[in-house]
Amino acid sequence: MGKKQILLIEDDEFLRDSTGLFLEEEGYDVIAAKNGVEGVEFALEKIPDLILCDIAMPRMSGYEVFKIISENSVTHSIPFIFLTAKTEKEDIRTGMQMGVDDYITKPFDYDELLRAIELRISKREKLMAASKSGFNALLDSTLTGIFIYQNESIIFANTKFHKIFGYNKDEKIDNSFFKLIKDESREIVVEKIRRCIKGIQNSFSINIEVSTKHCELIKLDLWGCQAAINGQSSFIGNLININEYRSAALNSSEDKNVELASLEAKIVEFSNPDRLTQREIEVLQSICQGFTNQEIADRLFVSNRTIDTHRSNLIDKTGAKNTAGLVVYAIKHNLFNV
Repeated sequence: MGKKQILLIEDDEFLRDSTGLFLEEEGYDVIAAKNGVEGVEFALEKIPDLILCDIAMPRMSGYEVFKIISENSVTHSIPFIFLTAKTEKEDIRTGMQMGVDDYITKPFDYDELLRAIELRISKREKLMAASKSGFNALLDSTLTGIFIYQNESIIFANTKFHKIFGYNKDEKIDNSFFKLIKDESREIVVEKIRRCIKGIQNSFSINIEVSTKHCELIKLDLWGCQAAINGQSSFIGNLININEYRSAALNSSEDKNVELASLEAKIVEFSNPDRLTQREIEVLQSICQGFTNQEIADRLFVSNRTIDTHRSNLIDKTGAKNTAGLVVYAIKHNLFNV
């Protein structure tokens, strides 16, 4: 395991250098910033394991730094400790009310600082481990193939993802997934994923044709969005086997009119805590049935772009991170039965 990285934001050169040297001797990798602006830039670029920050600094105060860091989806979970000479209760209260993890006053004891750092990093690692366990369990319970792309590599793929391509769960697909996509779509998919990770676009949806392990050509609906995983900008992709889910949807009811009436009845029972519109509910239920964006657009007599907008609105309103989250939301609120 590599060294834990700490971002130290301090305008006092002597304190910055001495504290940085102490932490390096304790085995940490230290990034030093001489003001708040530089600190924010380093935080977004390096994604450190913990941030130590002075409050009273030129150009940008520690409060402003924390506000920016805490509102960014990639950096909001990084432990943040204020270092300051201010000892008045009001200053301490302000920092704690904003949500900082700890507050150490100058002059501070290095052993006290070290204990605070170790405690916050340890707590974060435990939370991340628990979140990862629950997150993986949720992803493996979905009806769609899901993968997570981070640092130019697929770091997670659920059981359904492997099944779609004809692989066993213990067989590693990794980046060979992109080689399975037909040439005319491969570069487009790779570029769109990179744009999402960089924050240039939030999400995308595309129909692709891929080759399975047994050289069978199948059509998939690929949809995904940017998300922060373990503090790093990542892409969560969702794959639906178009033919498989079309058959499942058609076989789920002998009479589509009866099915539609049933869905409408559920909508009446739905308390709608997030104020979804009627059309958003229809789109959500179609997503749960496995229809592609184009098929939903055809069913509702609207454009593909309109469905993209409704899908994005559903993500925002429900707080879901991806298609799996939308399915869970629909089941939880009695909008869809598995």
